[in-house]
Amino acid sequence: MKEIDEKTQQALLLFNRRAENAEKESQAANEIKKAEKIKDEAVAALQKVKDSGSDPEVIAEAESAWRNALDTWQKLRDGEETPEETPEETPEETPEETPEETPEETPE
Repeated sequence: MKEIDEKTQQALLLFNRRAENAEKESQAANEIKKAEKIKDEAVAALQKVKDSGSDPEVIAEAESAWRNALDTWQKLRDGEETPEETPEETPEETPEETPEETPEETPE
């Protein structure tokens, strides 16, 4: 393997750091675009629900979704950290178990 001199090694490290930063900036820009799209969809859904005269509960849910989307978009835009999205765990339905009948032991 060929030895790399100090100057070349420093140049490679600098290049790698810049490449990583460019990748992070690109990912951040993509996240902002996604958040903006989600925010816009939430606004449209909220307006549709309001226009259709839905129940107040449905309107409240749509408004809550819009507020969450807006908050996430603003945080990403301002460079603040947002909590990582974790998939919501849904409790799995478990079939009702019947207790197994065990014969009672009688002391002898």
